Formats: sequence, structure tokens, C-alpha cells
Amino acid sequence: MKTAAPPRVSTWLLERLAPGHKREFLIGDLHEQYHEGRSAWWYRRQVLTTIANTVAADISAHTLLAVRAFVLVCAAFLLLSSIYGALHQALFIHRDLAPLRPELLRQALVYYGVPFEIVMCLGLAMTGWTIARLHRDCRAAVVLLSALAPLLWAVPWARGTGRLLEAGLWPGWGWGSFRWALLFHAALLFVGYPLSILIGGLWHARRDTDVPGLR
Repeated sequence: MKTAAPPRVSTWLLERLAPGHKREFLIGDLHEQYHEGRSAWWYRRQVLTTIANTVAADISAHTLLAVRAFVLVCAAFLLLSSIYGALHQALFIHRDLAPLRPELLRQALVYYGVPFEIVMCLGLAMTGWTIARLHRDCRAAVVLLSALAPLLWAVPWARGTGRLLEAGLWPGWGWGSFRWALLFHAALLFVGYPLSILIGGLWHARRDTDVPGLR
């Protein structure tokens, strides 16, 4: 019999995304089978299967709520993007940052937009938290679906950026001094933004696991 604890990340996800009325039973059953000799990969696979089945069941039982949550996240994303654009314009259109020093600070503001991206990620995390709070009955579905919303903007951005690079509109930018900034923004769109929403939703789910009657 194994004495080591099962994979922590998988257990953490199961505690937050498994159906509330079955959560304790599922966790106990998987832990028991793991300690009886099942592998860590088997445990991870069972957790992912359980979450996938939960999401499918939630969407089937609460389709309108899942659609509503997805629309709300898209609206929040558009609002945050508008705020991002307004801040960017106020800083860069009306101010000359070319002589800003040190160079690292100038690039962090001009190329990477670090302060704006921090605001964006925090706003998306709060959006995920709110969505999870408003949809406890189908939380697994709405949290995971909401995390996919930024891809609606990420894919067109990647295509448009690729075409501009191929056309040579940004000479020297594609893989020159601007290449890391492009990769940075791509990573945020495809990974950072979805992850922010997911973390916000799971953070709210964490509160439920600590409240009696919501397990």
C-alpha cells in the first residue's frame, strides 16, 4: 500500500471543480484506490475525466446559464480592453516617451505595456471570481468555458499579426527588437488571460470547500 499523498494539483482541482454533493465521495474513493496501488498517471486521468464529465453534465443541465456566463465574460473582456486602450492612448498619444530612461523602463511601458497588462489580468481574475460566485450550480462549466473566452480575440490577433509580419509592415520588428514583446503579448492572450479567469474562478471555489454544507 502506498503511503505517499496523491498528486496535489489534481486533488486541488478536484476539490474545486467536482460536483459538491459528490465531492467527498469522489475524493475519498480516488485516494483509496491510489493508496491501494494505482499510479499517479491513473489518478490524474481519473480527475480529468471526472472534471470533463462534470462540465458536460453542467452544460447539459444549465445551458442557458453557461451561455450567460460566457457572454458576461466576453462583455467584461471588451470593457477591460477599452480601459486598456484608453490608458494606452492617454499615455502614449499625448506624451513623448521616446527619451524616457532607463531603457528597460521605456520598453516595459512602450513595448510590453506592463502596468496595463497587470490591470487586465487582475480585472479578468475578478471576473472569473464573480462568474464562479454567480453560478455555483454549474461552476465547473462556467469557469472553464469563461477561461476560453479570450481565445475569441487571441486567434484573430495571431492571424492579423502574422499577416503584417509576412507583409513586412513592421521591418525588423518580427524577429528584431520587438520580437520578445510580440511573444509576450501572444503568451498573455493565449495563456495569461485564460489563466487569470481560471485562477479567479478557482479562488472563489476555494472558499466553498471551507464552508460546511457547500462541499
